[in-house]
Amino acid sequence: MKLDRDVIIDLGRQVYMGLSEQEIEELSDVVGNMVEETNVLNELDTSDVKPDVAVLDNYYNVFRKDEVVDYKEKELLLQNAKETYNNMFKIPKVM
Repeated sequence: MKLDRDVIIDLGRQVYMGLSEQEIEELSDVVGNMVEETNVLNELDTSDVKPDVAVLDNYYNVFRKDEVVDYKEKELLLQNAKETYNNMFKIPKVM
């Protein structure tokens, strides 16, 4: 299955890719085949399958509650920090 050229160009724009003519041609075949293969799922009989929200029946939050704790020995807490600033961990800038 070959996808329409305009569909591939639109996909390229959505993911901010500048596509050459050769890439558009190749991707129309590749993406078309992917769509064709996933369309096989439409042939499955799911009439007896109940909708489900979670995979696990006994799903629960495994994380502890986020509580503020006043830590008295800040020096001990910061002793292994690579770098500190004003009694806080200093980390590299993310953005």
